Amino acid sequence: MSTQEQRRLIVISGAGLSADSGLETFRAKDGTWANHSIDQVCNIMTWKANFTLVHGFYNKRREALKGVEPNAMHRLLARWQTELGAVLITQNIDDLLERAGAERVLHLHGFLPQMRCEACGQITDIGYRAWDPEQDRCGCGCRKGMKPNVVFFGEQAPAYVDMARALRGLSANDVFVVIGTDGAVVPVGSIAATLPCRKVLNTLGPVDPADWRPGMVASALFNRTLYKPAVQAVDELDAIVRRWLSEAAPN
Repeated sequence: MSTQEQRRLIVISGAGLSADSGLETFRAKDGTWANHSIDQVCNIMTWKANFTLVHGFYNKRREALKGVEPNAMHRLLARWQTELGAVLITQNIDDLLERAGAERVLHLHGFLPQMRCEACGQITDIGYRAWDPEQDRCGCGCRKGMKPNVVFFGEQAPAYVDMARALRGLSANDVFVVIGTDGAVVPVGSIAATLPCRKVLNTLGPVDPADWRPGMVASALFNRTLYKPAVQAVDELDAIVRRWLSEAAPN
């Protein structure tokens, strides 16, 4: 077994990864949530009361997803999985990592090309097509229980347990990569602070001190920080990760 095969590579990605493909981010100042009410289209307590509006919102997200392609960073992460055994964890609900060639992706917040029936639990792949809230049904016959397979606010995110399991037991010679997230949703800053391995962060820039709160990223929590768009960091990030996986961590 080679040195690289004995070491672990964990990647957590966020909206900044897919923004370079042209997908609108949710939390940016001009992002999706700036133009829509979370309580209307992404709240587990109110979604049935706004049934038609909710499905219209996610139908538009699928249409937008259909029109974009994986970028160079998506393809790099897929190569890391094939060549280095990388564990890919993402906050994104798109399928761009899969379309780039990744076969195993842990989607923390769900998967847009799927529907889930709240009545029977069945998950249905619908790709990029629109879901008709008046006509379409689950195979069990349920209509009003059909929900986009996306984690809504106020809803549990079961994949967080899988993320914790994947992060368990990392050693000094392992590598942790964070791409395109500031830690506002998943507290990757706090996660990085607890890990004994080498860590690298790629985001557009530092979090404004006025906006920073515990759990968010900061350069001091990482061994290397690349402040640039994801597609501009591909070669440098690849070199860093492969070098770290091929050499022993400093004492």
